[in-house]
Amino acid sequence: MKRLSMQRKHSKRLGKKGYWSGYKRGHEQGNRLGQASFGKVFEGVSIIIPSCNQLQQLRACIHRIEENTSHPHEIIVVDCGSTDGTSTYLLRKSIAVRYALLKKDVQMIGSLNQGLMMAKGTAIVVLDQNSMVTPGWLDRLLGCLYSDPRIGVVGAVTNGPFKEQQIEVPYMNENGARQFAMAFNIPNPDAWRETESLAGFCLLLRRETLEKTGYWDEGCHSTEEAHADWLLRVRLLGIRMAIAGDAFIHYEERDRDTVYGFPQTTEKSGSMEESSRNRSFFVQKWGDADKLFRNLEFSTAETDGQISTGKETHVSAASFYPIGAVVQGPSGAVFRLEPGRRRYLHGVSAAGGENVRPVRVSQLDLLVLPLVGKPEATVSGNIDAPTAELPEEPIPVLAAPDLENMSMLPTLNIPAQRKRWIEVLYAEGGQLYQIGNGWKRPFLTLYAAMSWRAEDYRIQFLSPGDLSALVEKQPIIAPPVLHGHL
Repeated sequence: MKRLSMQRKHSKRLGKKGYWSGYKRGHEQGNRLGQASFGKVFEGVSIIIPSCNQLQQLRACIHRIEENTSHPHEIIVVDCGSTDGTSTYLLRKSIAVRYALLKKDVQMIGSLNQGLMMAKGTAIVVLDQNSMVTPGWLDRLLGCLYSDPRIGVVGAVTNGPFKEQQIEVPYMNENGARQFAMAFNIPNPDAWRETESLAGFCLLLRRETLEKTGYWDEGCHSTEEAHADWLLRVRLLGIRMAIAGDAFIHYEERDRDTVYGFPQTTEKSGSMEESSRNRSFFVQKWGDADKLFRNLEFSTAETDGQISTGKETHVSAASFYPIGAVVQGPSGAVFRLEPGRRRYLHGVSAAGGENVRPVRVSQLDLLVLPLVGKPEATVSGNIDAPTAELPEEPIPVLAAPDLENMSMLPTLNIPAQRKRWIEVLYAEGGQLYQIGNGWKRPFLTLYAAMSWRAEDYRIQFLSPGDLSALVEKQPIIAPPVLHGHL
């Protein structure tokens, strides 16, 4: 008996060892296949549903999609630590639904980004799980989206409390929504209209729109703030938004204190202090956004002719990043941004011999820029090798006005001194610029300057007259904060 017991224990140990060995091989194979398939798309729509402890709503939302969607599509659910049986439900639906189970401490913004990364469709829908789609919903939205190549994001109309997108309905509950929608969702291009804002209960966007704008900013303090931040980038790039007035979606308002199953942080449901903190961060990042768009008549610092001037479409959000900045992608590879492209670096070095810390950007930001340098080195990801050749063009430096009342500040020989000086500069109403051959680009806010670690670069002072003589190009904005492997 004792010998038999020992054999069983030994067999169990071997079984565990074999399981973890197989698990490791499967995990590695999955990573390889995932990397190989990154960027591969299908002609259809990816429908992303963030979820957290809202199984009843999620089940109903998916059922309505399956019932009312004939266009080729995939459903992606990203759940954050639900304890209400959501994971079991998704496992049972794994043939029809792709899903990711994240930790509970991942907020909605991070879960949405995970879903955006997983999306394979040529178009993408971001859907609140309280949104109950109706017959013909997706066909009407797609018709509006593809009616004009300048339109990049489209929203539906609804019974929900979403301002410009809300319409009056004759029914009292969801039971009457289907009958109403069947009569309402008739193709009607006259019902399409452009807008400067869209609610987040249902957003349809081109894949190219995601690639140009990038992921949602996980540095934002609320879902609403991150939504507004992303829409600002859409507008900044000259991408148009529209409301498809012939596409109706029923909104089941079960819980006004949640968005996508996550707690809201608005004046209605959150504290005034928290709401003020949200607005404060938004202002720190964007400054006076209304003023920015009123003055959006700049030319561009790009030299390859790919980017238009004024209010027309720009290539991507990376067009608003500083030329010459050192950036790092999720793989650890390091690049220098150049006009309309990126250059692979084997190490991190700045002109003048000073050390520059790379700024984290997303894979989307990198892939939209053509790669130059030595592509074969990108595979190894070796960032400790000798520094790569510097770009052919000189790296632009930073400049600031020589303010009289700041003449007694330190000589700015080290980054810590420069950082303090930049903070004082903005506090005094000044502005930091990047300058090139006859042009200047303002850092939109102090937050933008600090996000790009402006203190790592040398600063020169120009008189107000010399600064005003330079042509002002597009402003420099802060990149989104990302916590995942995006």
